[in-house]
Amino acid sequence: MPALPVPEIARDRQPPLIAWLRLAALECRIAPPPGLPAEGAMRMAEAEDMAAMLARLLPALLFRRPVLLRPGSPGRSFDEDWLLALARAEVSGDRRSARFLLARRARPDGAAVLRMLVGDLAARLGTDGPAP
Repeated sequence: MPALPVPEIARDRQPPLIAWLRLAALECRIAPPPGLPAEGAMRMAEAEDMAAMLARLLPALLFRRPVLLRPGSPGRSFDEDWLLALARAEVSGDRRSARFLLARRARPDGAAVLRMLVGDLAARLGTDGPAP
């Protein structure tokens, strides 16, 4: 898999989690959907590979196909804001909020995978805790 270009966060003004997901989503539009990788492989993946896995798996893990805007787009979609809220809940250890967010949008059989991917990726990219 070719390396993803490093997102220009300063120009994009998006949190790293969203910037990486937007780039990964572009790549995923042309790649075939993968099977679910083993949990150990997901946890050991580099941040860019983890973002690609998350972007590829999101449509299967959520009730509806998520909207991820193109890199450099101003603002964020509802789905991007929802992912940031989930990431912040995971990073800050707010299990109640994470459970609530997942119950509203994630398929029950995919919630654990989504929680792990978003939480691990957010921790690696330094996603802030509570929203400013």
